Amino acid sequence: MRIIKKEEKIIAIVFDGTFEDGTKPLTPEAWPLQVIALNHPAGKKLVAHSHCPTTRTTENLMEALMVFSGVVNVSVYSQNELIEVVTVRTGQGVMIVDGGIGIEVIEDAKMMEFKNGPFVEDKVLLE
Repeated sequence: MRIIKKEEKIIAIVFDGTFEDGTKPLTPEAWPLQVIALNHPAGKKLVAHSHCPTTRTTENLMEALMVFSGVVNVSVYSQNELIEVVTVRTGQGVMIVDGGIGIEVIEDAKMMEFKNGPFVEDKVLLE
């Protein structure tokens, strides 16, 4: 895992596809989008559970992109400024914590994007 910062502000996290054993939180508890790494052996049972309804208020959108196959270049922005272009391959991902994202597909790619909701049409184009 690698953290991309502008000055001291976290802009993005790059997930390199490596996992420690067990269940490990990768993001702080206070963030609106939680990422937890799960690496368990065959036969392990994780406790079945659900979550009680509760009001959660967020101001900033966070989004994570996971690449299941292929290769993409992810442009990471802070405000309107391009900070870094990250190549993300099969089994890797990137999470935008406080900024913007652009995606260029280099090799045919299957991806999933996760973000906190509910959906609001608030997109600001950066390019």
